[in-house]
Amino acid sequence: MMSDAGIAILAVVLLLFLIALRTPIFVALAVSGIAGLIGLQGLQGVELVPLSLVAQLQNYALVAAPLYILLGEVLAVSGLGRDLFAAAHRWFNRIPGGLGASAIGSSTVFGAMSGVSISSVAVIGRMAVPEMLSRGYRPAFASGTVTASGALAMLIPPSLMFILYSSVTGVSIAELFAGGLVPGLLLAAAMILYVVLRAKSAPANAPVVQETFTWGERLKALGKISPALLLILLVLGSIYTGFATPTEAAAVGALAAFGVTGGIYKKLGWKNLRLIFVSTATVTASVLAIVGSAFVFTQMLVAARIPDAVTGFVVGLDISPYLVIAAIMLVLVLLGCLVDAASLLLVVTPILVPAIEELGFDPLWFGVLLVINLEMAVITPPVGLNLYTMKSVVPELDLADIFRGILPYLAIEAAMLALVTAVPEIATWLPGLIL
Repeated sequence: MMSDAGIAILAVVLLLFLIALRTPIFVALAVSGIAGLIGLQGLQGVELVPLSLVAQLQNYALVAAPLYILLGEVLAVSGLGRDLFAAAHRWFNRIPGGLGASAIGSSTVFGAMSGVSISSVAVIGRMAVPEMLSRGYRPAFASGTVTASGALAMLIPPSLMFILYSSVTGVSIAELFAGGLVPGLLLAAAMILYVVLRAKSAPANAPVVQETFTWGERLKALGKISPALLLILLVLGSIYTGFATPTEAAAVGALAAFGVTGGIYKKLGWKNLRLIFVSTATVTASVLAIVGSAFVFTQMLVAARIPDAVTGFVVGLDISPYLVIAAIMLVLVLLGCLVDAASLLLVVTPILVPAIEELGFDPLWFGVLLVINLEMAVITPPVGLNLYTMKSVVPELDLADIFRGILPYLAIEAAMLALVTAVPEIATWLPGLIL
């Protein structure tokens, strides 16, 4: 008879084999999870899967996910991305690589409203990258700025990844949102600094744009995006003042987004309404299908007592706990090259968090580290979704240029990962201050 651990290993091998065959990830997770349960417990092992699946998907924390997705989809049709980029350009145009810095600034603000990285890449990339290419920017330099900065939506609240992490661990969504804010803004600042220094040291990457804007034009541009800034304050302010839970704030934000898009931008025609609801339903169904199938796979791992084994192994190591964290981060970077971010988070979190807590680390801090790691995953070939989203919105780009463009940003993300590991207060200070 094969041991439980051996059956679990075979299930993992089956999962990787199905992924290699380009099987949809939710199918791969479900099939390998069910196969593992049958191997461990026979047919009775899958009898409770439907009830457990329903219970998992009824998790209150997950209600926020479709609401934030709806908020982002509404804003995506509003034309707000164009206004954000125009406003940022008016303020950054005098610095080297100003259009690139503008793209990163726009992605940061849009990410603070949508929470979904591919939405940010699609909305900002559609405007910013063609503009940069028309001004002589090199394709790798132009595409890299948007592809990488779009991933900030995963870290800057409201983040879909933090919602999923909360649904698995029970850590407060509001605390996770606060924990991701400072690292997210630091990453945005580091990306802008890189663009400026690179454009200054190698001007061929980003030719100087000879344009001047008056202070009146700059302030007018800020006025055009003020509804978006007020929307961010409404959502995050209502959470951190205690006026609303993150889920309630998502509902209020979605309603406010409809008001802004319809009342101010006049973009809520029937065509756009259909696009909004179809896109929201599609993305939500994809996310929840992954959540459900990942839960089945996790049930199999729990039945095989893998989390207990991992915890016992990690705690028994006679090395510094920070070396353990470093090893975990390295493994996650490698896994992120093969598995999409949401699936990776949902599979590894139940295994790793018990071990992290046993080592005395804060699961909130680890959640921020994990999401920074997942930011790297979405911009890493061959699975990085942001890379292919960029290609789809700007088809004339070569994938090789897009891949080259994100390499410096992977180094920046890795540096931030190391910094937050060494200085946990970067992630834990703000939650402790305001919650």
